[in-house]
Amino acid sequence: MSKNPKNQSKAVDAGAKLPAKPNKEKSLTKPYTVDEVRDVIKGTLHFPCDPDYILKKSTKEFNAWLDAPTDKEREEAKKIMIETHNEALIALGLETHYPLADMVGKRYRALAIEVARQFEKEYNCKAPSEKLLAQTIAGTYCKIIEYSPHLRGLAHETSVSKEKNDYYAMISKELDRSHRQMLTALTMLRQIKNPPIELNVKAKTAFIAQNQQINAVNNPENKSVEQ
Repeated sequence: MSKNPKNQSKAVDAGAKLPAKPNKEKSLTKPYTVDEVRDVIKGTLHFPCDPDYILKKSTKEFNAWLDAPTDKEREEAKKIMIETHNEALIALGLETHYPLADMVGKRYRALAIEVARQFEKEYNCKAPSEKLLAQTIAGTYCKIIEYSPHLRGLAHETSVSKEKNDYYAMISKELDRSHRQMLTALTMLRQIKNPPIELNVKAKTAFIAQNQQINAVNNPENKSVEQ
């Protein structure tokens, strides 16, 4: 696969064959409609960055590695396969959480991935939106861990300057922003997994409180609803 960014916008054949164009002179078959041509294009042409194309190519190269007849050919096929597999791992980022590695420094990359997996496990994240929130929480948390030591060094500074003040002000803003993003994502994830209960009560007199009952005065059977 080409690494030239300009080639990312060039469509490539995914392996499917285009149907033969009907011959008006020899056949009464009607010409293809716009919708039919659209389906043909969608099924046969892809950008190199399309996850479906990447996975198809990765599968093809994986099978080529297994079927290589000699050790030399197998080693060459393995190199090609690994290169494509790296792209596939990024394409499956919601499952692997590997894109988080680009959000923080090398020291905290493993931590970011592990935190995302722990939140995914804790809240049983299945939907893409839930996994995305788990990644947001993990990424912003690791940013907090990464930025905090810079402010800690401020306590030992014996001199100040405009450049230092601007630098620490920037770090402080980034920390505040990361805290807000983390708490917002965590709140949203909790709301998705534990939505609030809606309760409609029709009565002239009702008292609602935690761990208490709702008593409807007009109810002839004097039913109560336990909370």
